[in-house]
Amino acid sequence: MKHLTTNWKVRFLCAMVLSLVGANASIAGKPDIEFDHIWLFVSPNAPERAALERAGFRVSPNVNRNDGQGTASVAFEFYNSYLELMWPDSTVSVAPGAERAAEKFRQRMLWRSSGWCPFGIGMHRTSAVSTPLPVPTWSITPPWMRPGTAIEILTPREDTTSPSLFLEPQYLAVSEAGNMKITRSHSKEAAMFAHKNGVKRITSVRLVTPKSYRPIDALTYVQDAGILTFDRGAEWAVELTFDKGRRGKTKDLRPDLPLVVRY
Repeated sequence: MKHLTTNWKVRFLCAMVLSLVGANASIAGKPDIEFDHIWLFVSPNAPERAALERAGFRVSPNVNRNDGQGTASVAFEFYNSYLELMWPDSTVSVAPGAERAAEKFRQRMLWRSSGWCPFGIGMHRTSAVSTPLPVPTWSITPPWMRPGTAIEILTPREDTTSPSLFLEPQYLAVSEAGNMKITRSHSKEAAMFAHKNGVKRITSVRLVTPKSYRPIDALTYVQDAGILTFDRGAEWAVELTFDKGRRGKTKDLRPDLPLVVRY
């Protein structure tokens, strides 16, 4: 009887160990990244913003000057994210050594003729501890960033056809709690979240790629992490769903913008 009791205890302890190992492995394998925002390259001064305004979106009145990158942008703010319309701006400085990046931005703006993808998908980590990613990355530190911080880029440096996939440092990440606090403040900033169509949050992102495009490992990883889905189509486009599409409405903003919105 003593022998049987001992065996039962051994089996129980082994089962507990295996259970804990399995749980830890699952936690370790879980991606620690989530969607932050999306940008889209448009014509100088973003006249395409009018298509979004007609669809009931409110644009932020501020024009962002991305010093060192040679670009400017405007944004449409949501509780958990934002959509940024960006363009090369000759009045914004390009840092020494960043001329190649500035040319990449120009090619993204000319996506219909250049073949480059006009989109960038920004993400951020969900924990303060940065775990290694399963794909190679490289980093940039524009002059406007805090010293010692960087943007981690998942798209290979020489890639001329894929979307720009990147991770923002924690201090640049969208904070839904912070945005909700702004909306309750009744300040001028709160008006940025008051869209006429009533949308609040981006709840899914679907990327449409040209049929000739071959997805890179980084894009597959981002899809597996639940950041977005992608499908084939005639040309580049993005479908953004707001608030899980509760109202059952769809607006196709093409050809002004390669964008479809559902809410």
